[in-house]
Amino acid sequence: MRVADLIDNCRRLAELDVSPAVVDATQEAVTEEMPRRYALPYAALLPQDAFERTGMPTTNLRGAYHELVQHLTDLAYLTPVFFAGWHRRRQADQPPPPTAIDKLLAAARLFYAEDDFFRREGRLIPAPPPAAAAGRQWLAEQLAVLVFRSSQYTSFDGELPVRADYRVGERTAFGRSLAYRLRVYFHDYRAGRRTARRAAYFDRSLLPYLYSLDNSLRGALVDELPQRDDTNLRAAIQTVLLDADRLLYLFRKHNRFLPEHRQAYYLLYSVADRQAFSGEEASGRLERLRRRAGRRIVRGGLHRDTGSNRLGVRLLQLGLWRAGFYTGALDGHFGPLSHRAVLALVAQERAAEQPGLGRRQLDRLVVTVDDQVVVDLRLLGKLLDHYAPPPPPAARREEERLYEAIDSNRDTSRLLALDPAVRQHYGHLDRHPARRVYYGLRGLIRGAVRGLRRVVGWIAGTVRTTLGAVFDFVKASLKRVREGITTLYNGFRYFGHYFLGRPFVSVGVARPGGAPVQLTQFRVDFDVINLVDDRSTAADVEHHLAHLRNLQQGAAYFLDVAVRIIRGIAALSTPISWLRLAAYVGRWVRAGWRRLASGRALAGVEQL
Repeated sequence: MRVADLIDNCRRLAELDVSPAVVDATQEAVTEEMPRRYALPYAALLPQDAFERTGMPTTNLRGAYHELVQHLTDLAYLTPVFFAGWHRRRQADQPPPPTAIDKLLAAARLFYAEDDFFRREGRLIPAPPPAAAAGRQWLAEQLAVLVFRSSQYTSFDGELPVRADYRVGERTAFGRSLAYRLRVYFHDYRAGRRTARRAAYFDRSLLPYLYSLDNSLRGALVDELPQRDDTNLRAAIQTVLLDADRLLYLFRKHNRFLPEHRQAYYLLYSVADRQAFSGEEASGRLERLRRRAGRRIVRGGLHRDTGSNRLGVRLLQLGLWRAGFYTGALDGHFGPLSHRAVLALVAQERAAEQPGLGRRQLDRLVVTVDDQVVVDLRLLGKLLDHYAPPPPPAARREEERLYEAIDSNRDTSRLLALDPAVRQHYGHLDRHPARRVYYGLRGLIRGAVRGLRRVVGWIAGTVRTTLGAVFDFVKASLKRVREGITTLYNGFRYFGHYFLGRPFVSVGVARPGGAPVQLTQFRVDFDVINLVDDRSTAADVEHHLAHLRNLQQGAAYFLDVAVRIIRGIAALSTPISWLRLAAYVGRWVRAGWRRLASGRALAGVEQL
């Protein structure tokens, strides 16, 4: 089916044409053509099945499990030792053992129990069943939701709302998220303390770190710091922990290296091999810049640090990660990876359609002198401002611009192939377990737009490797495609069962002569027909009833999403590619989850 035909079918559905021909054609497009085109299985595969190399399109499902492991490790539901072992097997292209799947399931169960999002919406997102086999099936079915929600708790782009009722020490997922952020900003990774000895929850033992944070901000938060008898954490403190852009702005403001400040502010560090890392073109002007930087070093007029525990450097590394260049740990120490990231950022800006800095400013941003490097932090901060996540309306416009550029090349197959040349952008998670997914899709859009020429060049096959946020953006887009297709498939499945009278069928335990079958059909007049095989046991019947209860619990949510997506697609006027359409579908899905996560009630199911 062409995309134009799907749009036409959705327009008919929005006009209340629920004939089997229309629904069947639409469901076939969603459940067969989309997954086959983009290697995204629409059925929930058990973890063991998702990791089998059987030729089935399961790449993105494996990626979802890998990402969930990252987020749950960040939140201390899993240990760094488990994380490193998981990714050693990933690096060797080996599936995780059953014991690892069981530990992941146990961590997901605890996360579900501690997150108020799931407690509040338990009617729509069923609780994990106690049995191990059923639990693994639940993990597979709820994988997209678990990844989405856990990513909110570990993202630094302000996606997680402030909780005014949060009490210090409460054993919740939100408390784990706050503790994780303090680990990122203050943990000394060089000391070899990547062990299970972590404060899982934000409790009173971590309060001194807030005073260290305030010291780095030169007293900007002194009036908001918790006092001896305080039980709640004030909103201003939560905001700077949840939103790295806000924290970086305050750091720059109170250390006086915002663009409007005239005071120079520099970072000085050493590299082992200047020739290997400089990347500078020889010119008389650059030589003069080096000599000027050398005089500054001699005079000692440079800032050799950026705050307590080098918080400023960590924030800059976080910005470079979002821009798509840094692949190391947020450790506050500029080494070869950080240095290469700065140089690659400058190189991308030189090729950008609208550079954020002029050529002379880019020349001054990073200068090497012998084995030392001088970075102008005022200019670097100004440049990173151009990579800050845009507001949602602007993000949608920029995302559309990216997809229009992708569509014009008519070769989206390259988006789906993991070229060995770009594996470096994953980093070596087995050796560097601090590497994380710090930002969501909106945080990557601006960086990908600034590297738009490389997006188009990569898809067209004129460049061999991706640079900047391009690769991360494409992988995040495919994650959105998977979420959209999976949820839209479920929506159409419920749609077909409830509105077209298709029966719900479950199969009992196999025995001689074949497995018994149970069937339930809902009719338009609300009549119910049940057919039970005479060989079915009480356990088989209970299993069928549990199946119906789970379907009923999720039906309202999935139908609501399906109806909204149908109406959204029906409003489209021009055909778009499957990739762009699936990302559009995923946007609706994530908007629904975000509405639930923020505490707003889910709208009632609209009647078709």
